[in-house]
Amino acid sequence: MKKPDQNENNLKDALFKRIESEQVCPKSRFFFLCRECSVWLFWVLSVVVGAMAVAVSLFVVMNRQYAFYEATHDNWLTFMVEALPYLWFLVFGLMAYFATFNIRHTVRGYRYPAWMIVGSSVAMSVVVGVLLQASDLGHVVDNALGTHIKMYMSQEKMEQKLWQAPAEGRLLGQRVFEDTVPSTTVVFVDVDGGRWVMDVSELNERDLTLLATQKIVRLIGRSSDVDSGRFYACGAFPWMMDRAMSLEEMRYERDMFIKRMREHADEIEIRAGVPERAELVASSTNKSVCASIQSVRRMPAKEADR
Repeated sequence: MKKPDQNENNLKDALFKRIESEQVCPKSRFFFLCRECSVWLFWVLSVVVGAMAVAVSLFVVMNRQYAFYEATHDNWLTFMVEALPYLWFLVFGLMAYFATFNIRHTVRGYRYPAWMIVGSSVAMSVVVGVLLQASDLGHVVDNALGTHIKMYMSQEKMEQKLWQAPAEGRLLGQRVFEDTVPSTTVVFVDVDGGRWVMDVSELNERDLTLLATQKIVRLIGRSSDVDSGRFYACGAFPWMMDRAMSLEEMRYERDMFIKRMREHADEIEIRAGVPERAELVASSTNKSVCASIQSVRRMPAKEADR
């Protein structure tokens, strides 16, 4: 009977010595409650940041889906490889990890299998991210970061970089003078301040009307002489990064781009019912300059009849 008591006393002495050596102090229940709440708070923050990453990624992918990739890249694959938001994919992965880590460190987190914790955290971020993108938060976050963080490559900055490339037949800017008499040339100023004398003899009425608004537009064509500032325009399209656009609007602009590029595949024709344009077209060359630009040659034949 004495031996167990002696062992018990030895255990107590060992415990007290360890408590004394490690200077363990008792903590109140409130401390552990606060720690538990902080862990859940970090989980919520991880899910929210992950949801923002999903929202921005969805915004990027949806906009890229309707981009004019034939004007900037050889094919859709090379375009998407360059355009995908890898930074936000990384952010989403890190937030999923932190969310899982935080749940595992709650009082009852150890009871749940890892796959369930990871799946629930990822699913929560995706669902919230989809809802945020439906509210246009993806566009707002991407644009705000691009405005306030110089190193962040927002979609607007990426589009500007792609479209302000006169040597490759792309310009971003606006018409600066409105002529009272129809002319085959107009003055155009790009976003870098460059001034261009632009031949518009192959533009249709929609293109000319868009130019006349003097808003920022994207131009496809050919630069006959970059140093002298001469550009031959083959298509004018709205600048779609200055505001959030619906899927219907993006799809419509994509269809208009395809239609215009396919029209240039044939020789230029005088458009009936527009006498002032007929006179301008008749004075131009019989061959379409725009038929040989890269955008036309890259256009898939299966999309020609859209």
